[in-house]
Amino acid sequence: MQDTPSRSAQWLVALAALMLAALACNLAGGGAATPVPTPFPTATLPALTPSPQVTATPQFVIVTATPTPTGAAVINRTLAAPTLANCTPQTTWPAYTVVAGDTLSRIAERVGSTVAQLATANCLSNTGLIFVGQRLYVPALPATQTPVATQDPNQPTFRENLAVQPFWLDSASRAVTYSETVRVNAGEVLNADVVDFYVNDPAGGPSVFIGQDVDPWDGAFIDYSFPAAGSYVFQAMARNDRAQRPSTTFSVRYDPNFVPPGGQRNQLTIAPVLGLDGSFHRLAAGSTVTITWPDAPVGALRVNFTLAPTGTGQQAQTIGSDLSPADGSAITWGVTVSGSGHIQGVAQMPDGSTQSSELLGIVVG
Repeated sequence: MQDTPSRSAQWLVALAALMLAALACNLAGGGAATPVPTPFPTATLPALTPSPQVTATPQFVIVTATPTPTGAAVINRTLAAPTLANCTPQTTWPAYTVVAGDTLSRIAERVGSTVAQLATANCLSNTGLIFVGQRLYVPALPATQTPVATQDPNQPTFRENLAVQPFWLDSASRAVTYSETVRVNAGEVLNADVVDFYVNDPAGGPSVFIGQDVDPWDGAFIDYSFPAAGSYVFQAMARNDRAQRPSTTFSVRYDPNFVPPGGQRNQLTIAPVLGLDGSFHRLAAGSTVTITWPDAPVGALRVNFTLAPTGTGQQAQTIGSDLSPADGSAITWGVTVSGSGHIQGVAQMPDGSTQSSELLGIVVG
């Protein structure tokens, strides 16, 4: 026979009795209630007040990193230039726009004015403060410079001015020749493979090609015979495989009946020249020139060419000689002197006499 349920009931009764006994003990011990935990006090946070908005103060930014001169223009993107009240600007003047590095004194100097005048014309209350981009009224706008073009070192370059040989100066200081055949001389030309020569058409037509020098390294020239009396303009064109460049022009009048001043055809000619200073021919220092006496005396044994410096009291020195002057006398001369002087041809005749040319004035430099 099974007794499990009875035993279970007994155990439950015993457990209940024990619990009652424990409760009785607690009540007998003073009857104090179990303390209840006190909650933490609640903190009251202050209300948040919005902070005042911070506004950045505009700054003047100096244009350059280097120290800026007093009164130099600064960049100002927010403020207007300080001006005087009850002042009318001089708006009838042209307006100049201030650029970096400008000061009122520099602008005044460039436009031919003064700081005080510009300040009054523009109602400026502070002459030491101008802004980049500010428009100032000025009496006249400053002149601007034109950039200089850089020359290509490979371009052909004429070292001397073009000249016609022989020529003289008439009473109006214009070049004239009575020689039917002349030498058109371009002198030394750098970086040129070929130099072409042209002459204008006296009748008013286009320029005409008259010849070329295919080895201009030792000087470029051709000989030309005039077809008729008249005025002619010569020019050369130097070229290589990269570029070409024209020479200066030379105008000359061909008159077969021309008689040089003094009534004799015994003047010297010289080429190339840089130009004329009155009656003096200007030569380049270190250049090589040709001195010609086209009408040297017939039958002369030799012709010496001499140079006498101007204003020094020095005797004339021989700079070259032509030992066969039957067809006209000429020498080449390296210009190694400075200053001014006169060249003269002296012909030695068979009878021991001499005949001289007119003086030819030169100045070097």
